[in-house]
Amino acid sequence: MTKFIIIQFLIILSLYTQKKVEPREKQEEFKLSLQEAETRFIKNNLSLIAAKFQIDAKKALIKQAELYANPNIFLEQNVFNDKTDRYFDTTRNGQTVVQIQQLFLLGGKIDKRIKVAEINQKLSEERFKDLLRALNYELRSSFASLYFLKQAIQFYDQSTETLKKTVENTEKAYQNRAILKAEVLRIKALLFFLENEKTDIIVRAKEEQTALRILLNDPNLFDKDLTPVFNIPTLENVTIEQIKLEEALTIARQYRPDLRIAIQAVKYEEANLALQKANAIPDLAFGPVYNRAGTYIPNYWGVTVQMNIPLFDRNQGNIESAEKSILERRAGLENQRILIENEVSIDLNRAIEKDRIYKEFRNTFTEEYKELSKLMVSNYQKRYLTIIEFADFFETYRNSIIQVLKLQTERVQAIERLNYSVGKKIISIQSEGN
Repeated sequence: MTKFIIIQFLIILSLYTQKKVEPREKQEEFKLSLQEAETRFIKNNLSLIAAKFQIDAKKALIKQAELYANPNIFLEQNVFNDKTDRYFDTTRNGQTVVQIQQLFLLGGKIDKRIKVAEINQKLSEERFKDLLRALNYELRSSFASLYFLKQAIQFYDQSTETLKKTVENTEKAYQNRAILKAEVLRIKALLFFLENEKTDIIVRAKEEQTALRILLNDPNLFDKDLTPVFNIPTLENVTIEQIKLEEALTIARQYRPDLRIAIQAVKYEEANLALQKANAIPDLAFGPVYNRAGTYIPNYWGVTVQMNIPLFDRNQGNIESAEKSILERRAGLENQRILIENEVSIDLNRAIEKDRIYKEFRNTFTEEYKELSKLMVSNYQKRYLTIIEFADFFETYRNSIIQVLKLQTERVQAIERLNYSVGKKIISIQSEGN
């Protein structure tokens, strides 16, 4: 028995030395609904703001593609006229040449450049939507995780408060020589175990709060204790079984931004191929020329026409590269379709399974334990239970509550993962306004 007491004492001592918890700094609580969080996220998130600027930059490139080439002007003036002894003689006795040329792009190059720029803009828009999809999934997952972590913290607060009273009672009983010292140490060890486990959950909650603050990017929330608000009845009534795989796949094919990116990538390469073929056609430079005294007649006016002869460079390499890029993008598109189908199938099955398991245990499992826990504490204090029976029950009770909270978190995250995979919110865990 003495050996057992020493072991219990060492457990308590190690818990004290390994993880001594500093008092938590009290922050002002800020209750936040999911809809409000999404509104702040759309307005303030820096990654989304940067992506919007990228779209604007691509729009500017469309304007640039629409522009014609600037005219070219050539001026030649003799430096010294030995007949008039003048430098830079610009009179009618001096020699001056003026030539203006305008480049005309042939082969529909301007239209094809505009087409490439427009597809580039659409690619940026789809990338923005894909970024929004990913960050929104992260936001909703962190929001749900923080909510259930806070629920776990409340459970630990209530449990440790109950155990503290139980420790006080057992210490009094020990002083009255009603119980052994080992029993007191066993209760204290259980209390310290819960306190340390609660600390780990508090740290995880702080991490989720930090992630939310970064996503929301709202200076007014940086020093607040974010507390998610869920409409639990709405969440409980969510049903997933009615969603069919083919229906989910049809929606995903229509709404997945990464699939549309792959489609636009193929169109971009096709438009680029058309542009490269047009680039093989020589452009025409045309314009007037004036020569004051350097030709067979004074004040000569003429017309210049200039065009490259496509003898060696017919843009063969760029055309071949564009053709190969089309094949690459088409293969990537087909691969993306396969990946999406598998992803949607896996995520739908996961969401259905998490929903089924949770609904099996949500009412009978935890509620029975909550009622029984009050009775067990009372029975132990009345000495109807041994310390081993009480500790085993409390451990089982703790595991049941934490596992159900974990299952609730996984269920919500599985639903949000399904929405992410489909590319559209086909299941809403909160109604509008909640």
